[in-house]
Amino acid sequence: MTTTRESSTPDALTRRDLLKAGGLTLGALALGTPAAAQTPKAGGTLVSAQTTEATGLDPQLVPALSRSRRSPLMYSQLVRYDADMNPRPELAESWQISPDGHTWTFKLREGIKFHDGQEMTSADVKFTFDRLFESSPGKSDFIAVDKVEPAGKYGVKFITKEPFAGLLAALGGFWGYIISEAGIKKHGDLNKAAVGTGPFMLVDWKVEQQLVLKKNPNYFKKGQPYVDDMVLRVIPDEANIVAALRTGQIQHAFIEDNKNYNLLKEEKTLLGYRSSRLGYDYLNINATRGPLKDVRVRQAISWAVDRSQVLRVAAAGFGRLTAPATAPMKQWQLPEEQWMRYYKPDLDKAKKLMADAGVASGFTVKCSVIPTFPTMVAGAPVIANHLKRIGITMEIENVEYAIWIKRWLAHDFDMTMNTTPGYADPDTAFFRALHSTKGQNWNSWSVPEVDAALEQGRKTMDQKKRKEIYDRVQILILENVPHLWLFSADRIDFTQASVKGFKQHPTTLLYSFEDVWLDKA
Repeated sequence: MTTTRESSTPDALTRRDLLKAGGLTLGALALGTPAAAQTPKAGGTLVSAQTTEATGLDPQLVPALSRSRRSPLMYSQLVRYDADMNPRPELAESWQISPDGHTWTFKLREGIKFHDGQEMTSADVKFTFDRLFESSPGKSDFIAVDKVEPAGKYGVKFITKEPFAGLLAALGGFWGYIISEAGIKKHGDLNKAAVGTGPFMLVDWKVEQQLVLKKNPNYFKKGQPYVDDMVLRVIPDEANIVAALRTGQIQHAFIEDNKNYNLLKEEKTLLGYRSSRLGYDYLNINATRGPLKDVRVRQAISWAVDRSQVLRVAAAGFGRLTAPATAPMKQWQLPEEQWMRYYKPDLDKAKKLMADAGVASGFTVKCSVIPTFPTMVAGAPVIANHLKRIGITMEIENVEYAIWIKRWLAHDFDMTMNTTPGYADPDTAFFRALHSTKGQNWNSWSVPEVDAALEQGRKTMDQKKRKEIYDRVQILILENVPHLWLFSADRIDFTQASVKGFKQHPTTLLYSFEDVWLDKA
């Protein structure tokens, strides 16, 4: 992903030209005053704000986007995906794959310390994944791994049951943060503690108020992070975040309600950032609930929903419709003409499918919404109005985040609005979500042809052959409708002009704060 700043654009390209720039599909746009390259300054406190609190901090046990956003501040992975979604060495310096594709050997960096001062070794990596395989909701990302074994103090082997093309993406994804065995023995779990190797150390956490972090003096990237302290404030009403940015009370905010971009983009004291998200907003459909069991009903729902209108209302138009493989997954994308045809509303087709399924007179379903996610709150009524046109009454139910998580994990819903940070590889994007027996099966559905294709894609190492498999998977998904891909909203951040080094990441995770510094006189 290429970051475009005014400092690197031709002189003739005005601020308004930048606002109208169409290069957001795979890029980031930063608006602000041109600045020459500067040497980072150390020190200071960075205050960031978001609307949503984490339901817990344990990087292996908490399946919440709010948790995953915070995890890179305190933890590191063996592999990290960069802004172009390429795997880069992190805690692992390098890796090799055996000729049969069954053994991946990672060479660990030496001398890395956890926040409690203990050195990280291969024993901690093994402990991390043994715990993950036993207890984590993310274990299905690693179901192809047979075992993890130390290869000396600074080496570790992942031995797989079959060739596993998605391993790097799993390691660099939602769940692959390395934890301390001693830390678990001390704290029991990491829901209210943090013992990682990341750039910041946990000082204090007042739930629903703020998370206070300090610089990790032993961070393996020498000289980083640059700021001494970081505070993450939870401000549920984003109007108050907008006001705090304008008055300088906070230095950074991740904007959930995209229409606020227009309120802030002309502020001379602020820098605004927009880029394509790896993740997407979607409508989960539980295929075990009443008429939703019938694929024809799910297809009818898909044909009834005008995704373009949902995007306009829920994300103020700042985003794009998306195939199952989103824009930053550029090497896996379907040609637009192949997927866009499924997204053009056709009420006649939808009504016929309802009649064929024996529910022409309609039915009632409940749809859960998390009140602190603006795109869910704004998008649900639009979908409800669309479904009403084919006889489906969608009752919207606001559910507190922690309760929503429990229900979602238990598949206790008819339908629910949802969002995901996205995944770098189609294996991690689709297998855990959609495989009927070996994944989490988010929608309680079963399509044997999809299961077979997902298993084939997982063990196929040849890139060209994998592309053909996942092209087919995406079409099968669109035809069988496990859930509705609604849209991929732009990621939007604002910082004070004094904040330097900030970069967006397609996952919306807080990866770049080790690079941030404050340019204050």
